[in-house]
Order: sequence, then structure tokens, then C-alpha cells
Amino acid sequence: MDISVVVPLYNEAESLPELHAWIQRVMKANNFSYEIIFVNDGSTDRSWEIIEGLQQKDPNVKGIKFRRNYGKSPALYCGFKRAEGDVVITMDADLQDSPDEIPGLYKMITEEGYDLVSGYKQKRYDPLSKTIPTKLFNATARRISGVHNLHDFNCGLKAYKKDVVKNIEVYGEMHRYIPYLAKNAGFNKIGEKVVHHQARKYGKSKFGLNRFTNGYLDLLTLWFLTNFGKKPMHVFGLLGSVVFLIGFIALCVLGVEKIIELKNGDYGHMVADSAWFYRADGYDARLAVLPRRLHRRSRQPGGSQPQQLSDRDGDMRLRTVFIALCVLGVFAACSSIDCPLNNTVYMKWKLMGTVTSLTDTLTISTVRHDGTDSVIINRQTPTDSFSLPVSYGGEEDVFYFELKGNRDTVWVQKTNQPHFESVDCGVNYFHELTGIRSTHHYIDSLTINYPSVNYDVSRNHVYIYFKEYRY
Repeated sequence: MDISVVVPLYNEAESLPELHAWIQRVMKANNFSYEIIFVNDGSTDRSWEIIEGLQQKDPNVKGIKFRRNYGKSPALYCGFKRAEGDVVITMDADLQDSPDEIPGLYKMITEEGYDLVSGYKQKRYDPLSKTIPTKLFNATARRISGVHNLHDFNCGLKAYKKDVVKNIEVYGEMHRYIPYLAKNAGFNKIGEKVVHHQARKYGKSKFGLNRFTNGYLDLLTLWFLTNFGKKPMHVFGLLGSVVFLIGFIALCVLGVEKIIELKNGDYGHMVADSAWFYRADGYDARLAVLPRRLHRRSRQPGGSQPQQLSDRDGDMRLRTVFIALCVLGVFAACSSIDCPLNNTVYMKWKLMGTVTSLTDTLTISTVRHDGTDSVIINRQTPTDSFSLPVSYGGEEDVFYFELKGNRDTVWVQKTNQPHFESVDCGVNYFHELTGIRSTHHYIDSLTINYPSVNYDVSRNHVYIYFKEYRY
């Protein structure tokens, strides 16, 4: 296939028929084989209904539907995963991007050897409140990213080699920095093409001024991850060293001052009364004033030792609660994420060979990441097939098959593809089985029959052959 056109959209029902007809006309005029992937990002109008109607008329139309609005980056991510064309074109659905630019973009990728080509809307039909911040944003992006030849990082009209979109991960709001992501992935031939920009014909813009603030924060995040993602101590260690040096100097000054005071016979001056004490100590403002407050209480009527202990105990309680919450948060985030009981798609195992139905107790278990056992199937007799859940992100699942007192271990290797279509983006995964092996007490052999594990429950994914045994 020559071209995949990926169109993320949110509430663009009015423009979709015109955009489809325009793309279709350009493709036919240039004899391109193509597909149009509309990614409906939780639209609340008739956008999905119109996409379904277009698909019935045109087999080149494909649709992905999100249950709610996730944003442009997840929409592009899903579209990239589905795309099959040698060149992938992205454009917005509001008709401000012209499909007539597709042949020129395609030529730059296939004939001129570019990895990525970004559109440049040299003449824009946007208000000054949008164009001026855009120019400042792009100047900053060029400086930080090192991609100096692009004038418009955020232009929705772009062309990519297929290898580019399959090797980058667009998340959060990083769609603005796809050229930066591509550069970091080793795709260095990035070009630009001046494209025609049209005034919005239907509806209104879905973006507010807050995108510029978020854009700068995302750019700083990406810069940090690129330069220090694998060596964070080069940043935090440097900052810590600077703070330590300042504290050490303050401590030396404080010590010299105290020695001079003692030499001059001044014994009533408290160390905590000096500003250098707080520079050396490093406490926050509330804790910094605590020693002086407690000192004054002890010298005033009513100031007592139990009151001091109460303040310290309260501070310790706050610290204890904070640490406990952090520990609980870590355990909640990390425990059992790859447990095979957590997924919603299943491998179906079919008994083959001389033993085509089990009439004895078969127990299948797995081990969670926290070390506890989880029984998957127990006392499923008689049966000629069974289904097992698959883990989320693990590259290998391990199952234990127990039959008549003997146990076989089964290892299943797989790849994991996040599945976003009409579901919560963070929940479901599809998988591709790449290998399977086992020990051989009662299991004779295993064969992958159908490697794709998804919602299709009719497929027999694995054939399992048991040795003959007596009951």
C-alpha cells in the first residue's frame, strides 16, 4: 500500500464528508493505493456515525473510536499502530490542511529520501493571539531540539516513512514534538515543505492558549528525558553538590563566628539566631523557625519540656504518614501489574492427539509478581479445551500444569500491543504469541496454532498434546 492517511478528530461531523471526498479525489488522480484512518477521539456529535457511513461506501476508510476524549497524541499513536502504508500522512480534520499537498509530501519521502517531512504554513489565517505565541514556541523548540530547519513543529500536515511511525511512541501531548522524537530515534533526515493553509470552514478551534504553557513544559520534559533519562544523577547530583557546598561554606562561617564570640567572652548569643544557621541547616521555612520558637518558650512563663516534645512528635507523625503514603503508593502502582489474572483477553488451549478429553483433575496456576500463587483452573473435568488469561506487559508468561501429582512448567513468549479501540486506553492489550515450550512429565508437546490473541474467542491459539496415562 502506498499511503496511509491518519486523521485524528474531535467533533468534526460537518467537515468529514468533504474531507473524505477531497482525499479520495487526490488519491485517484495520482493512482495511489491508500487507506484513510479516522480516529474519533471521543466526539460527542455525529462524527462516528458519519465515519461508519463513509466506510460502507468506501472500503479504503477505516475507523478507530475512543470511548472518551484522550487527546491528539493517543489518537495519533493508535492511528500509527494501525497504518499499513509505506508513507503515512497525518492531517487535521478541520479542512485547514489541504489534501492537494499529499503528492508532494509523498514524493519527498519516496524520491528525495526524507524520513519525515513537516508542513510549514507560511501564510496563516489565524488570529494574532495564536500566530505570535506560535512563533515564540517554534523558536524555542528549534533551539532546544536541535532541529533547526523547521518553522512549524505543530503543523498537523506531516509525512513519515513507515519505519518512523513504528519506532516512536507518541504519548501525553508529545504530538507537537514528533520531529524531536524521530530525531531521538535515529531518523535524522527531516525536511519541510511550504503548504497551503486554509481558513476554518466549519465549527471552531478545539485548542486554547493553555496549550502554549503545556507545550513549553512538555518540551522541557522531553529535553530532560533525552539528555538525562539514563543519567539523572548528572542533574540531581550536581544540584545536590551545589547545595552541599553552600551548606558547608555556611557551616564554616557559622563555626568561625561562634569561635570569635567565645574568644571575646560572648556566651549568650544562640547559634540559631544567625542567618547562616538556616543556610547550613537546609530545613524548610516552618522547620527553620522551630528551634527559635522552642527556645523562646523555654525562657518564657508557661514554656515547658512537654510542649517541645509535643511539637516534635507532631512533626514526626507528619513525616511518618507521608512516608507511609509513599510506600503504599509504590506498592499499589507496582504490584501484580503483569499478573495473568489482570487481562481481558484469553489464549484458548485445545487438547490434541490421543488424549482429546481430560477426565482427571487439572490444576493450572501461575505466580504473581508479589510471589503469591494464583490458581487459574481447577477441577475442570471432563474438558477438551480451556482458556487462560494473558499478562499485560510481560514478555513471557509462566504456567504450572499439575496432573495426577506431577507438574509441568509451560513458558509462553509473546509481544504486547496496547489496544485503544472503543476501550479505556490503559486497560486492554492484544498479544502475538512468538514461542512456547514446556517440561515433559505429562505434556508431550505444544504447538502454536493461531498466534494473535485478541477478543476473538473462537480461535484455538495453542494445541496441547498430553501423553497417554492411566486413570
